[in-house]
Amino acid sequence: MMDYQYRRKALQSLKTEKEEVKQEFKNEYAKSKSLLATIISFFPFVNHSS
Repeated sequence: MMDYQYRRKALQSLKTEKEEVKQEFKNEYAKSKSLLATIISFFPFVNHSS
């Protein structure tokens, strides 16, 4: 019984960790996307001024 409980807890924490990693990845992706958008919007401006 104890073993089952332990395994279930471990599985639950693994699931939670997976979700957190997914969320983290989404955040990083959104960050890099907005950074890319900033660079792209700046690019023509830099091109013209040179």
